[in-house]
Amino acid sequence: MSTALQVKQDENGQLAALRQIATQATPKAEIRVRVGRGGAQLKYTDGPYVIRTLNAAFGWDWDFVADHEELLMNGSTPFEVKVRGTLTVRLNGQAVTKTQYGCQPIEMLKNGSAPVSIGDCYKGAATDALKKCASLLGIALDLYDSDYKAEKYAEPEPVRSVKLEGAQPTYSKGTQEILKLINQMQWDTEKVRQWMEAECNYLIETDDLAGVFDSMQTPEQRKIFAALKAANGGK
Repeated sequence: MSTALQVKQDENGQLAALRQIATQATPKAEIRVRVGRGGAQLKYTDGPYVIRTLNAAFGWDWDFVADHEELLMNGSTPFEVKVRGTLTVRLNGQAVTKTQYGCQPIEMLKNGSAPVSIGDCYKGAATDALKKCASLLGIALDLYDSDYKAEKYAEPEPVRSVKLEGAQPTYSKGTQEILKLINQMQWDTEKVRQWMEAECNYLIETDDLAGVFDSMQTPEQRKIFAALKAANGGK
């Protein structure tokens, strides 16, 4: 392979990475889901994805420094680590610097006598700071943006529409069954959110109900479907 061809491929890869950042569209395969406060399903991505995106977009010409570490205490018990992170990227001779804070809760031994590993918590807090700094450049910002709508950005990826009156064919069977039952019950989005919080301890802060249900595991979907059916008089 010639050097010229290799450079061309590298340029194409960088343009694709920069375009992805500009449109703030995180690939679906890179999105993870965790349970937050009140049972809400929160989307996030991991550190390796952010690092790969930075490498592709800026050709490894970037630096990250984590400093100002702080161990937060609850009385005499350590409960969280906080660090400050500074990310600097360079493109065409121009440097851009972003600073953010990251934190990591401290996991204790089962008997509560000591932390499992404070060192690992510092590393986790540094990764959290890196992800937050990168989000200021647009990397995975759509996962932080609760009001994210693809049409707000320059070159959006297609976004599936959510309609309670009919299940979308791209959703799982469990999601389709839940949406169909909600439609039969004639519940609007707000009614579903209130019911989920009161009956299932799920706090939903989005109008994308289908997306929330689709991110759940099958046992969770079955549990919610059964509870909805009971609320509908077993129908």
